[in-house]
Amino acid sequence: MDFLNALIEFLYKNGFQRIDVEGKLLFVKEGKTQLSLIEILPERLPGQRRVEFSQYEREIYDIERQLMLKNQKKVRNLFLMVRPGEPDRTDIDEAAECPDVWFLDRKNGEIILYERQREDYCGLRRPMEEFLVSYLKEKKAEDKRELRYMLTPVNTGLVVVNVFVFLFLSFLGDPMDAGFMASHGAMTWESIVEKGQYYRLFTSMFLHFGADHLLQNMLILTVLGCRLERITGKFRYAMIYLGSGLAGALLSLLYTLRAAPFSVSAGASGAIFGVMGGLVFLLLSDVVRKRRQRVEEIGLPGIIFVVVSALSYGFFSTGVDNAAHLGGLVGGFLLTMLFMMFEHEE
Repeated sequence: MDFLNALIEFLYKNGFQRIDVEGKLLFVKEGKTQLSLIEILPERLPGQRRVEFSQYEREIYDIERQLMLKNQKKVRNLFLMVRPGEPDRTDIDEAAECPDVWFLDRKNGEIILYERQREDYCGLRRPMEEFLVSYLKEKKAEDKRELRYMLTPVNTGLVVVNVFVFLFLSFLGDPMDAGFMASHGAMTWESIVEKGQYYRLFTSMFLHFGADHLLQNMLILTVLGCRLERITGKFRYAMIYLGSGLAGALLSLLYTLRAAPFSVSAGASGAIFGVMGGLVFLLLSDVVRKRRQRVEEIGLPGIIFVVVSALSYGFFSTGVDNAAHLGGLVGGFLLTMLFMMFEHEE
């Protein structure tokens, strides 16, 4: 659970109820003689315009007046300003002298108060401190679980093999040299079509032209591959990965290398696009069947954005084998569909 949702749940547990004011996170707790009002001010998103604290004060004053007239009770308020660490100088200058502000440092699990600020509010000080410490501890445990969650056996093994092959070839020569790569398993038109070295369709999947090429592919594989493996299982995932890689290599041979017979092709991109294609199939099938769990876990918009961005980068950049990408994407989609159909039949 992210910090904002955890904080909202904490307020609910302490008797506060959210009130509907557009664009605001406002919570109220009714007492015998007064209403206690809390507004959460989340940290700004990248590119989001900064709002001066004086504007928040003017807006909360209008809301207080409406609540007081409606309920015939006195209203007092507190701002909870969420920050990823200590507040910056602008925040301090604008809000430090206001008694109705608590800075919540979600990164270090602390309430930051300055000299004139309120020491307690509705008895929340100690529970809030306990909540922050508990959240921080749970977040660290969640990060460790997420790391273990990402280290699935087959996908981790594939990453290790790719890295090992790159380091081994780096010891022997220059992985940036096309001739060197062609002599160590990369694809060329001549070697496959004229000499019948079909094994290169497979070996080329584990070769990379330089550390940047390797790092980019392995980062994407580490993040996405574990998700597909957990859903499909070890054997099916291995077949989807290798089958997609072969599909990408084959289309690369028929399209890219046929058009440029003297070029050299290698990389795990076709297999990785196959992983993307598999995830796209699973998400679309869940959308059709109105199942939300995998859609929420993996994130359909996020996967589609990754696929479109990667394909767009390939089409607008030089030296990128788009045929391998498209072959892998379609291959992964179809292979995952085939395996999941057999799963339902069983």
